[in-house]
Amino acid sequence: MFVHRPDARLLTLSFGHGPNTLLALGGWAGSGELWHPVFGHLPHWRCVSYDHRGSGASVCAADSITIDAMVDDLFAVADAQGIERCVLAAESSGAMVALEAALRRPGRFSALVLAGAAWQPPAPGAQDAFIGALRADHEAALRGFAQACLPEAGSQDLQRWGLHILRRSPLAHAIALLQCREATTVHQQLGRIHTPTLLLHGSDDRISPPATAQALARALPRAELHLMPGLGHVPMLSAPAEVARLIDKGCQCLDLLNTPATAGSPRGA
Repeated sequence: MFVHRPDARLLTLSFGHGPNTLLALGGWAGSGELWHPVFGHLPHWRCVSYDHRGSGASVCAADSITIDAMVDDLFAVADAQGIERCVLAAESSGAMVALEAALRRPGRFSALVLAGAAWQPPAPGAQDAFIGALRADHEAALRGFAQACLPEAGSQDLQRWGLHILRRSPLAHAIALLQCREATTVHQQLGRIHTPTLLLHGSDDRISPPATAQALARALPRAELHLMPGLGHVPMLSAPAEVARLIDKGCQCLDLLNTPATAGSPRGA
């Protein structure tokens, strides 16, 4: 269904039934479709995806794309889907939205799952070259990005699928989604986020190096990092069964669904 916002229409899809709900969004121009392979390995969960503004089948004006608007969208989707409390999953720069949402309304989330988290605002000018490449040859820039996201051997079919997903974001929206990251301040408030967090990160991630995940694990009071050997930036596509297993294990064995939020220490694996 489409959730109608004052300045956007957001596609959201719900799969399955279960006592626990996973609500998932993508990152940059990657839609909620990125999480669908994982959903197939969680038949005992209710799994909900949505295309954040600027991605997938969602509709908005490019100048409406901000982190604040995307956080408001997240809660609007949750309300429209009847989700009172859930595990919130996000990929890449979607981590900024998820962290901001957990900071604003922690009671809505039993846990966070951040895959390939790109949570830090880019340094001034750091994105200029990529934005220039997008403007010069949108298709070639997207193709190169898809290849960098999925460096695993034999991943050509996944790269092609990823490219199809990225193409759905018009050039103006893709650029706006990059530029809006520069205004985020959530990285300055990570110590206030006590929602239990699973960090899933490929050891061969070329977009967001593993060191960024390690820094996030240290900054969050209740985080557990899983470095996934040999994987790139989008483990939901390259290893969906393993991602689902880690979500299930983390949210059940570690009792993240029911443990109240208290301060703790980050752990790494």
